[in-house]
Amino acid sequence: MPSLDELIAIKRQVEARFLAQPGVTAVDVGYKEVGGRLTDEVAIRVHVEAKRDDVPDDQRVPAQIDGAVTDVLERKYELQVLAKELDVAAQADTTHYASLQGGISMGPSRAINGFVFAGTLGAIVIDNVTNQHAALTNFHVACVDNTFSIGDRMVQPSRIDTGVVPTDEFGSLLRATLSAAVDGAVVSIDASKTSTCQVVEIGNVKGTKAATLGMTVRKRGRTTGFTHGMVDGLTQTVKIDYGDGIGVKTLTNQISIAADTTQNPVFSDHGDSGSVIVDDSGFVVGLLFAGAGTSTVANPIAAVLFELNISMCVGKSIIKDIKDGRKDFIKDKDKDKEFRKELIKEKELRKDLVPDNKLLKDVRDRIPKKIVEVPIPGGPGEQGLSQPGGPGLGGQAALEQRLAALESQLGKLTGFIGAELRPDLSGSAFSGEPQLSDAEVTELRAELEQQVADAVAAKAELDAPHP
Repeated sequence: MPSLDELIAIKRQVEARFLAQPGVTAVDVGYKEVGGRLTDEVAIRVHVEAKRDDVPDDQRVPAQIDGAVTDVLERKYELQVLAKELDVAAQADTTHYASLQGGISMGPSRAINGFVFAGTLGAIVIDNVTNQHAALTNFHVACVDNTFSIGDRMVQPSRIDTGVVPTDEFGSLLRATLSAAVDGAVVSIDASKTSTCQVVEIGNVKGTKAATLGMTVRKRGRTTGFTHGMVDGLTQTVKIDYGDGIGVKTLTNQISIAADTTQNPVFSDHGDSGSVIVDDSGFVVGLLFAGAGTSTVANPIAAVLFELNISMCVGKSIIKDIKDGRKDFIKDKDKDKEFRKELIKEKELRKDLVPDNKLLKDVRDRIPKKIVEVPIPGGPGEQGLSQPGGPGLGGQAALEQRLAALESQLGKLTGFIGAELRPDLSGSAFSGEPQLSDAEVTELRAELEQQVADAVAAKAELDAPHP
């Protein structure tokens, strides 16, 4: 059976052919579905609007492709923004939050063609340009269509959810992107508003990481609230209709999430767009933007942060843990100082036990010469502890000198394996690894750059005073 990397490579070779066929909505690599249930078998999956029996032979998905098992799933993906006429009643999470945070209702202040829109403020982030807190959501939540302008005002909760303009406005559109990988937007936060780096019902954000097949995840959104799911597909290429003015867009390298139906019937629904996908440890892995029934699609978070030039904001309790660790380290250093003082006291007490050099000489004479020949620094004529022909040293002064000599030599030790004994890794197994594709290099570069940005953001939070 091909490995996961081999399956992804095969999928990339054939996906364009399948996506060009009518009714196909996505292609990815994920768990095969049998009888409506996911199995442990990993397959190349072709998603279609509806399964039909009258598909021409030249358009049918074969049972295997180059040794890889295939599967056909019935999934029609839609953006998960909610649009309502201006006079609709409020629903879902209508809370006016005193402090902005992830998982809450938001939307544009403006109406478009007589409609107002609702989505989710996914998480609080740090704008890498200003180093200020900002709000992360989707392009199609904050911008809606191609009539948006930078500076458009946003409201929390959305106007659908009793938000009032301008009373409940919290910020302005800073940047937005609708690319081949990301549907994202970042919104400034007004100076009069407060924010916290956590997600409602999930808690403090701890950072970001890449999604992996089988990873259990959670999200908190405006419509369906706190739900559970699992990453069931990777590297998904999906076609989404963004409506008039934009049309159908194809996004690649997306994450597929299946709802954990033992805990919630669906993972997301209309109005949940903009939610962040979080693993069990509190690390953000994706930005939710579309769905189909029990299935959800998300942008990889590394690509989102890279394209929007932002960093994920981590919760203060995480910073507190780091600071507490620093305090413990300082306490340990203080304890070490006390321990050294006790050693000095012990040396003073030993003076009475060594009145002359007789006891030391008796011990010294029993130690092999080649072991105890440790030079004492001091220029020409350096002496060993029992160097043949060297003058004898006795009493407390001798003991102190010998201790100093040992400490000096130990301090010079840099390793136990000499350069001549170290292995040559130039011929290791990794030297024969295949070259990464341009897309893989771009994705890896974005992830590494984001890790650096996360570290910078964490340091900024660490250095900032916290109560």
